[in-house]
Amino acid sequence: MTKKSKKLIFTDIVIIIALAIAIGISMTKSFDIELSLGLCYYVNEDGERVDADSKNAPLGVEGSGELKVHFVNVRQGDCIVIELPDGKNMIIDGADKKDHHRTAAMDFIAKTLPDLDYFDYAILTHADADHCGSLDDILNKYPAYTVYRPNVLLKRDDYADPAADKLLPYYGTATTEAYRDFLKAAYTPTAPHEFTPEVIVTDATDDSQTIKGGEGEYAYSLTFYSPLYASGKKYADANNYSSIMLLEYRGFKFMLSGDAEQLNEQEFVAKVNSAKTDGVTDKYDVFDDNFNADVIKAGHHGSATSSTQAYLDAITTESGAASSYYVFSCDKTDSNKYDHPKQEVLDRLTAMGVPESNMLRTDIVGDISFSVREDDGEFKLFYGDTATAPSEPTAPTPQEPEEEQVLTLEYMHLGGIKLTWALVAWTVYAVVVAALLVHIAYIYMHGRGKKK
Repeated sequence: MTKKSKKLIFTDIVIIIALAIAIGISMTKSFDIELSLGLCYYVNEDGERVDADSKNAPLGVEGSGELKVHFVNVRQGDCIVIELPDGKNMIIDGADKKDHHRTAAMDFIAKTLPDLDYFDYAILTHADADHCGSLDDILNKYPAYTVYRPNVLLKRDDYADPAADKLLPYYGTATTEAYRDFLKAAYTPTAPHEFTPEVIVTDATDDSQTIKGGEGEYAYSLTFYSPLYASGKKYADANNYSSIMLLEYRGFKFMLSGDAEQLNEQEFVAKVNSAKTDGVTDKYDVFDDNFNADVIKAGHHGSATSSTQAYLDAITTESGAASSYYVFSCDKTDSNKYDHPKQEVLDRLTAMGVPESNMLRTDIVGDISFSVREDDGEFKLFYGDTATAPSEPTAPTPQEPEEEQVLTLEYMHLGGIKLTWALVAWTVYAVVVAALLVHIAYIYMHGRGKKK
């Protein structure tokens, strides 16, 4: 075979590889590409097609303007499903691997979000099995476009952690199959889901990691405030790699903290206190003397080493603490080997004036759902059908609001097949590869026997 023939074959192979890489990268922008190519488009309530650049949809595609936060009853473990106001969906943690835990999480998602194809965001607070155990099963069925993972290195011989060289200083380590399976599912969605997720190592010092959505008065955010590694060394307790997070919408505040223990809470409180006097404008300034969280997910299922008094004082006011809701994700008393929530935590809340009706336990009431929605012209926090007072300050309501368009997203179809960018791109790729393979075979066959 001549040198020219070898060069042609080499060029064809490079083209095949380069094209595959380019298409793979493009999957991260698949929605934008679908819009630009006209593969998908918006239609209004009259079925009329609306140009994406001129659409007036401040709530987002199919967004209702209502925030729903569900604390799923997965017994000993955590699983939080969030329906965001702009139509996006989020999951935080994914229950244990045991059948009844996994079934509870999967059944809740299927029932609550029957049309769900994928999550927009998935967050794993830390690597414990009762938080990540079934998250691989969930992500294999409903992959997430953006995944936030803890600063914890997987150390196993059968799978290399894809972020081993991207972890932050003082990272933790885990060796469990549950954490391995979560990472596999996070980084590599199973067929037919063909996109490349963005996987982020959670970093509370990186403000760009804040999740934001909606527009104007419908804007929402989820912000990471810990872990902070203030001691300058690794945490001895793996629970302290959990993130303390704040979800805000229409003035209502949800504090979420995984299994964050006393040390994590102490570092957070120290940062909050210093922010009041350091003269620096940053995200911790929100925790001023008037800050009062409306819903607080008790750390570590109500463990005695979490939900410390200093932490609770930092996220509530003396007068407002009694009206806040406190959520405990825990197992039934007769099978709860950890005895969560601890009585001293419940006594602490009682001493703060919190009524028993505001201490919500999944082992007693089952799934716990909150919503922030409009009622009589005001946005209110609802626990079930029970409404609280409006947030303070209440967002002004225009006297004559303009009716907003309700837009839905439609896809082009060919012979009953939905035309997504993934389908189009990989179909074209298959055709190109087939053509190049024929070309390579032709060169090889005709080049045999010739002098090199």
